Amino acid sequence: MSGLLAGVDIGGSGTRSCLVEKGRIVASSALPANLSNAAAVGDLAIAALSKVLAETGHELGQLQSIGVGIPGQVSDGRVRYAANLGIGKAGFDLGGYVSSATRVPTLVENDMTVAAYGAFALTSADDSSVRSLVFIGIGTGVSAGMVLAGEAYRGSRGLAGEFGHVPMGTGIDCPCGSVGCLETVIGATALGKEWDVSPVSSLFQSAAKGDARAEKLAARAIDHLARAMWWLAAAYDPDLFYIGGGVGAGAPSIGGMVATRWAELAGSSEFARRVLDPDRIRMYDLEEPVGAYGAALLGADRAREAQ
Repeated sequence: MSGLLAGVDIGGSGTRSCLVEKGRIVASSALPANLSNAAAVGDLAIAALSKVLAETGHELGQLQSIGVGIPGQVSDGRVRYAANLGIGKAGFDLGGYVSSATRVPTLVENDMTVAAYGAFALTSADDSSVRSLVFIGIGTGVSAGMVLAGEAYRGSRGLAGEFGHVPMGTGIDCPCGSVGCLETVIGATALGKEWDVSPVSSLFQSAAKGDARAEKLAARAIDHLARAMWWLAAAYDPDLFYIGGGVGAGAPSIGGMVATRWAELAGSSEFARRVLDPDRIRMYDLEEPVGAYGAALLGADRAREAQ
């Protein structure tokens, strides 16, 4: 892989960017999120690119391609249903906005898809036996990205991995319009309604220390997450599960809690124990800008296909 690649990962609480050369991250940067409308999302992507370029002395003209990861449903560069970023059904042509401003080929992809691909690229570089993984992001909400047989899997409508909006019987209204979604019991927004200590990830540390109220809230959240991950494990049988995102990175105990719950759910079933293998669960600490990295790599792939 030659040429200088750029990746941007836009989130509800912050944005990370990186430059990639010969498959390696050579620089990374971060910006806080301050978003009020769709156009502000485009300006933030440009600002993140400008920041990492300025910090390294590079220029836009040196870029071979740009990749951008963002929450929501993404198709042909247009983003829809990214409610936390002020983007609704009408959508916003983020790809067109960035490519027009930079004159550089630009790919826009779902944030969990780029995170999954970035994690896959980093992991498979050290272990070639890894060919599939699921990256679960627990942040403002919860969703997943998937790499299957070495390829990013998006689904026919760009909705693969949106398991945060599968009804789990919680009885709580979800902003998506459904009732009882997984996102209503795990994720910063849901947890913050009942746990007012900042950061909200401290709930899991408090539970580990024996706080009775925290234990109850954490047990409910972990039970629903473990069951939803069971569905993903049975459906896709990935080599690995990574758990990351703002809440996930702030609470490394989540992985062990899910593994413990999996063991309980498996019971006496040999088949369930094979599906619910705790050795495939790993926590991602977010030291590497995995989403921005995956976006950069996928952006380069798309640029090559267009040539």
